[in-house]
Amino acid sequence: MPGNLFDQIAEYYDLLHEDVDYAAECTLLEDIFRRFLHRRPASVLDLGCGTGSHALILAERGYRVTGIDASTGMLRVARAKARGRRNPAFVCADMRGFDLGRTFDAIVCMDGAYTHLLTERDLLAHLRAVRRHLSPGGVYVFEFAQALRKETVGPDWIVREGPPRIVWLYDLAFDRRRHLVTAKNRFFAFDADRVRRRFVGTYATRVTSVLSLKKLLARGEMSLLGVYSTDGTSRVRPLRRDDPLPIAVAKP
Repeated sequence: MPGNLFDQIAEYYDLLHEDVDYAAECTLLEDIFRRFLHRRPASVLDLGCGTGSHALILAERGYRVTGIDASTGMLRVARAKARGRRNPAFVCADMRGFDLGRTFDAIVCMDGAYTHLLTERDLLAHLRAVRRHLSPGGVYVFEFAQALRKETVGPDWIVREGPPRIVWLYDLAFDRRRHLVTAKNRFFAFDADRVRRRFVGTYATRVTSVLSLKKLLARGEMSLLGVYSTDGTSRVRPLRRDDPLPIAVAKP
């Protein structure tokens, strides 16, 4: 799990994702809730919640939300954004083995957090923890990295002119045998001409086919209800084979 990376870039995470329409993504989650739940969920668990952008919007819409993340840096930002509010609540915990002592009507995992579970052992531990925390009839909604016919490899970069100016250089390599995309990263945040934050490191994400996902869920005593593309809208669409980050719905 790339906790060190997210601790390092936590204060810049929202700036790097300022083009993400979190409100639309929450509307998408609500569309899925209506499709697969018999009633509106009262409680939602947000796994890998990061800086809390989804959790805050869902809380504003009347859900009782708990967010968990393994990065103390990301949670520090999330709690600052939620200061003065009792809902949502944020907990530092690992997605591979959390125990909150209660169940939830729905569990969600967005922004590709699921892809940081790199081994079958990690994934099964995660799915079993999810199953333990779902209320009867509840659903698990999560984004996963779909295995593509040709994975993206090679160097690329993200530049945000700022202020602050951010330059993120990375080089992607794909290990087909292990189903891992590895990124070698060099991250720089500038205050005028001075480097304010620097991070150099490597992390990986896991890709999977829909068939492999279905088999893995079965081993975790869960069933796959559907896999969808979103096409940047607030409603699900039929799955596109070239969609790198579809959304899946599962239940115990």
